Amino acid sequence: MPPRRVLKTCVLYTWTAPTSCVGLLVGVLTLSSGGRVRIRRGTLEFHGGFSTWFANVIGFGAMTLGHVILGRDDWSLDVCRDHEQAHVRQAELWGPMFIPAYLLASAWAHARGQHYYIDNWFERDARRACGEE
Repeated sequence: MPPRRVLKTCVLYTWTAPTSCVGLLVGVLTLSSGGRVRIRRGTLEFHGGFSTWFANVIGFGAMTLGHVILGRDDWSLDVCRDHEQAHVRQAELWGPMFIPAYLLASAWAHARGQHYYIDNWFERDARRACGEE
């Protein structure tokens, strides 16, 4: 890999580290409860165990936290990968402000009488980025 690309990658992973650390905490809980992890497209994808329980409680197939993607199961990760990778790119842009900005976008949509998830700017952007809209 060219030195410039290595430097850019290091900067992006450092910039997203606060958000990724939240994902890694859930990842540790996932692995300690019988879940699994794999590396795909520069991210750690966790599924099973705690991630399955968390996905069922919150109601998602997959969720991105920096360079960590949590999935209900292996199939959900495969189906949602392009969408979640769009969120990885968003996290790389927003860095430590990704989670607060995402939550604020949900609150903003809700305050305008829209759906907190479907109409969240980050979700709409991710759907457009991977051709879902």
